Amino acid sequence: MRSRLVIGSVVLLSLVMVAASALWLLDAATAWRAIAAASFVIALCSFFFNLSGAEYLAEGKKLEKNISKIKKAPGKVAIAVPVYKPEIETLRMSIRSIKKLEYPGEFEIFVLDDTEEEVHAGKVRELCEEEEVVVLRRAGREGGKAGALNMLLKETDAEFMAIFDGDEVVGDNSFFMETMGHFRKKDVAFVQTNKECGGNGLFEQAANYTNAAFVNLIQPINTKKGVGLFTGSCGIFRVSALKGVGGFPDSVIEDVAVSLKLFWKGWSAEHVAKVYAVGAPVSKFSRFASQHMKYISGVTSLLPEYAKNIWRYPAEQKGIMMVHALGLHYVSIVQLGACLIAIVCALWGVALGELASLAYLFSTLASLLILSKAYVGSMKVGLYAYLLNFSLVIPRIFATIGTVFGIKDFGKRTLLLSATLQLLLGFVFFWVAWGENSIASAWWGLLFISNPLLLLLRR
Repeated sequence: MRSRLVIGSVVLLSLVMVAASALWLLDAATAWRAIAAASFVIALCSFFFNLSGAEYLAEGKKLEKNISKIKKAPGKVAIAVPVYKPEIETLRMSIRSIKKLEYPGEFEIFVLDDTEEEVHAGKVRELCEEEEVVVLRRAGREGGKAGALNMLLKETDAEFMAIFDGDEVVGDNSFFMETMGHFRKKDVAFVQTNKECGGNGLFEQAANYTNAAFVNLIQPINTKKGVGLFTGSCGIFRVSALKGVGGFPDSVIEDVAVSLKLFWKGWSAEHVAKVYAVGAPVSKFSRFASQHMKYISGVTSLLPEYAKNIWRYPAEQKGIMMVHALGLHYVSIVQLGACLIAIVCALWGVALGELASLAYLFSTLASLLILSKAYVGSMKVGLYAYLLNFSLVIPRIFATIGTVFGIKDFGKRTLLLSATLQLLLGFVFFWVAWGENSIASAWWGLLFISNPLLLLLRR
């Protein structure tokens, strides 16, 4: 009943947005018809986005944990902990928690250290000696995390490889006991579990909600429909499957890239909807934005592979993969288009256009607040996540364009440039709002300055 109420509320709010744009389109003069049509298309896209979120939430409530237990070990496990300049005590806690995992067979822990600075690398080595785990270090960092994992693939004789990040602490020792039963099915290449980051602050909760909504809500459902993605850690691979596709591809999102390679080769995946390990909180906006720029950059570089392969799959799986490939691009384009329409309507005094812009802003905000209340029990978290989403408009676009031109590293310069541009755009919208008495422009101004403010306050 509650799920129906959530879906119904989101549909009604979204229909307000669609109706406002339709009203403008029907009444628009010839000169404004194309812009009104664009507003109507944006409203329809946003309607689809809002409704999809509500449906995933409703379907997620029905999901079982999908635990598959074992009594005897299906094979030896190599546990990879890839790190780069790790915080030593955090890594120590991670290693100690992993050592406590229950498993009726043999497992060995490998810290894959890509730290270039010798003194810090020495501290990592000393820690591994103290904790009696193996440390593997390469001469360079070629291939990043993928290269480190491929090094272990060449070294190990294990049948399975589990992966944890160096800041993740395992809180449930039944990780292997409740997941590895899925490998009884010979076509299963990997098992992914839910992921969470710690932190009780509002920013940390919003960042976690933004990321976990995909990993812990959307992805288990997509995996059940046959399109599973590995999400970087808290998962286990069948080593023979990895070796069969040549290991992890050299990609900034090696997790998604290897998932696709396995999928194209006919392997399947399973998702256990349970949190076994918690990572360090995402407490800095720079880290949050960098994660999202890295992801959209990686997906952009994989677009040719998507275009080449997805057409041979059923419609539902094809649709899921198209959302994988174009989802963030679509969100950024829709947001950018909506703000341009708002400022044009304010400058030329188009009342119905202003109404359509306000309806869009209100609908997207109200829908997200309802969904966050239903998912994490807090509208405050949803409001913060709303600001985080719009703060990434320019960083996502920069990352996409940069990737097309062969740029792979999006660091502090990109963040500062994005913040500067969004600050300028925010002031432009405030100036228009002041001169034209435009509520929609003022709203957009607030959304755009969220980027520099968050970068300043959560640096």
